[in-house]
Amino acid sequence: MLARDIMTKNPITVDGEISIAEAKRIMKEKNIRRLPVVDNGKLVGMVTERMILEVSPSLATSLSIYELHYLIAKMKVKDIMVRNPITISPATTFKDALLLGQEKRIGAFPVVDNGKLVGIATESDLVRFINNIWGAKEKASTIIIEGVSQHSGLFREVVDVIDRHKVPIVSFMTYVSPGRVDCNLIIRVKTKEVNPLKRDLKKAKFKVV
Repeated sequence: MLARDIMTKNPITVDGEISIAEAKRIMKEKNIRRLPVVDNGKLVGMVTERMILEVSPSLATSLSIYELHYLIAKMKVKDIMVRNPITISPATTFKDALLLGQEKRIGAFPVVDNGKLVGIATESDLVRFINNIWGAKEKASTIIIEGVSQHSGLFREVVDVIDRHKVPIVSFMTYVSPGRVDCNLIIRVKTKEVNPLKRDLKKAKFKVV
């Protein structure tokens, strides 16, 4: 899965010359927390809801409330934005975007193609993608199998048991706990009668929890 598959296309943008108050209004009206800042079609920065909220406390120490409101009203987005934000391309993989976000502690990436802003990928987009592959919206039962050795034919063995029950599989995921070499399986199946399936998996020597 690539960034182009999960990003929000044609994101709302602002000019660096608009006021912070106007940027705040746009965020509230559009229910968003980040705005790419463009100049003549080129991405030059990023402003977030948090940046706007942090402006007031940083100035409040020596100013009266009236002076503070006046100063903030005069400030522009370009005065507080992150300049030249880290970007990704439409071909960046989901995994690489996720790892980069964790490494840089960034919750959103402008997506740039040939110098043009074409989208924005946020943590909300990543969570939505995970929910889709997980089948979170599907009415399904979850089976967790622990301590499985990662040998050839493992999935076939599990799927064979499920197939005998003629139960559709919504999602099939694996993860390895820290410090372990064996893996855990998380299987979501489209049935409410999950106990017979669990029983047969246990008979097949799988540790169902």
